[in-house]
Amino acid sequence: MGHSAAVFLGPVIAAQYGRDAVFYAIAALSAVWAVLFFALARNAPVTVRPASVRAMIAVLTKERLSWALAAFYFLTFGGFVAFSVYLPTFLRDEFGLTPGDAGFRTAGFVVLATLMRPIGGVLSGVFAGIVPFALLLMWPSILPFTVGALGSAALLGAGNGAVFKLVPQFFPHSIATVTGLVGAIGGLGGFFPPLLLGFFRDRMGALWPGFGLLALTAAGLWTLNARAFLPRQRAVERGGATLLSSRQAEQLRAGAWASMATALLVAAIVVGSRKLQNFDPALVIYTFAVIVATWGIVYHYAVWLNKPPTRRFFERTFDLIRAEGFFQSGRILSMTLATHILGQTFIRDRSRLRWWMHQLLFWGCLLAVAITFPLVFGWIHFGSSPDDQMTYVTYLFGFPVGSFRIRTAVSWLLFHGLDVAAVMVLAGISLAMWRRLRDRGALALQDFAADFLPLIVLFAISITGLALTASTLWFGGAFYGFLSILHAITVIGGLLYLPFGKFFHIFQRPAQLGVKLYQAHGAKDEGAACARCGRRYASRMQIEDLRRVLPELGFDYRIAGPAETWQGLCPACKRTTLAAAQLRLKAEARG
Repeated sequence: MGHSAAVFLGPVIAAQYGRDAVFYAIAALSAVWAVLFFALARNAPVTVRPASVRAMIAVLTKERLSWALAAFYFLTFGGFVAFSVYLPTFLRDEFGLTPGDAGFRTAGFVVLATLMRPIGGVLSGVFAGIVPFALLLMWPSILPFTVGALGSAALLGAGNGAVFKLVPQFFPHSIATVTGLVGAIGGLGGFFPPLLLGFFRDRMGALWPGFGLLALTAAGLWTLNARAFLPRQRAVERGGATLLSSRQAEQLRAGAWASMATALLVAAIVVGSRKLQNFDPALVIYTFAVIVATWGIVYHYAVWLNKPPTRRFFERTFDLIRAEGFFQSGRILSMTLATHILGQTFIRDRSRLRWWMHQLLFWGCLLAVAITFPLVFGWIHFGSSPDDQMTYVTYLFGFPVGSFRIRTAVSWLLFHGLDVAAVMVLAGISLAMWRRLRDRGALALQDFAADFLPLIVLFAISITGLALTASTLWFGGAFYGFLSILHAITVIGGLLYLPFGKFFHIFQRPAQLGVKLYQAHGAKDEGAACARCGRRYASRMQIEDLRRVLPELGFDYRIAGPAETWQGLCPACKRTTLAAAQLRLKAEARG
């Protein structure tokens, strides 16, 4: 915070009273703090004999994780110091800001990073997520650069706190030695980025490669953190040795991921709409609804992804991609994408009616999303050609990508694409209602919240959207204001329903790609043999994963005998074992 005050007040004092006044003020403050320290500071009541130089060197040579923490601090604290020192000069040279304005912006960077340090002690798995924000720094415009700088400030500050949380946790008997190493490397990191940026500027005439290297370094350390520290951190949290429970820590991590994803979406909207030049203010309410829905979706997905079964499944998926090879894995994944996600042939095998229902709903919603979101965000807009007013030009992110004549079939389809999507969705809803009101199996199991409410939400969005078109084309705009508000309410309600209702399975569905890869690999391994009958009943990989995940969920399925756990028996032998146990208990009860 002192540095923030210095970079902000220094230029102001220099402009008002001269440069010498800045140094006089610093000298006076230093003298005051020296007196206060002499009067109030006390030595530690208990002293510990310092370790020898040989012992400290031994710790650093044997504990490789200490160097990993030093590398983390090189990035986080080094980046913090480098930005704090170099940012005022950078803002003046690159964007032409005044010294006062540059100092004010730098002060904001320092304050945000400082305030994030205590939070970083909890969010130790998030700090290397500065990658996307570092990429925004490469954009030669003040607004994206500001978003990237503030995002980097928050995560660099969180990283500083995270590192000093991990030091005593992993090195309780060598805190001083490891802290000294980490601090020294972090201090060196503060001088490295300005030198690197100066090198790129002198040799290449550009600074963006330096920020690209920052993103690349952060990505590498992010991977290191996920492999070396995050599993240990989760184990400590499950053991209850932290202030927060494992569930609370995962929720905080999920909240951090959701906030970062939302910030990136906002940045993408600003950049993609050319600093909001192509953004339609009339659609701002939809934009805010999408932003809120994005936070909820990413939060829910991150929580779901961190559950032990899901986390293990995703880890296995990436391991299998490496084991199978990218070509073979890509073949399996692409076939599954075509048959199970796009074509949904497994539903067609059950019922043609259900297949048509799902296809109409799937492609109708997908078409609506593909049209609506880019328009709402200002990523796509249309304009008349300067040479021909009957020709419209399509702009993507501000760049012309095509043109078309109005009053043609192409223009009608483009302008009525949402109407086509609404008709497809309504047809799918009709088939769904036909099935749910006639199928005995559906009648026995369905309930309002899970089965009817999603259809009602889709129906409301589609019918009010078509009503807007009808009002414009056939009724001279009658009731258009009321209908537009009603349609906005239904769309916003649907967006806010996404993270919490049945629609969330849309985002879980792609995990089926990994399921097929898992099944294909499991079918080729030697298999798990039943400890009772010796027959193969599942893949060895699946049984190993079950034995690993179930204890994390609090289940203890250990049994006596060669099977060791309940998962060591095939389904038939499980039924036999249960029947034998029940007969034995019945015989014991009879005496």
